[in-house]
Amino acid sequence: MSGDRVGRYVRMVAVEGQGPALAEGLLRVAEGMRDAPGCELYVVNRTPDEDDAVWITEVWTDEESSEAALNRNLGEAGIGSVLGLLAGPPEFIELSPVGGPGLS
Repeated sequence: MSGDRVGRYVRMVAVEGQGPALAEGLLRVAEGMRDAPGCELYVVNRTPDEDDAVWITEVWTDEESSEAALNRNLGEAGIGSVLGLLAGPPEFIELSPVGGPGLS
């Protein structure tokens, strides 16, 4: 169990009808996060009751790694390709992960 680990749920809503395109774009972002230092988990999620909503589940080894990833060049992370699909700003829920299957 680590008190340094940080996590986040991010909810993004696409303009009407663009939920699948948003999910695909965020999967490309996830691939870019695969090599980001400190990224333990970056999962793109869809919900059956919101066609245009996409949730991201993130876990980082520490705040510094999370901040470094958020401050990366937007083009490098690929996030620029999805910004035009958003109906509004993303919503964030900050977390303090404590462990469980899938986390070291």
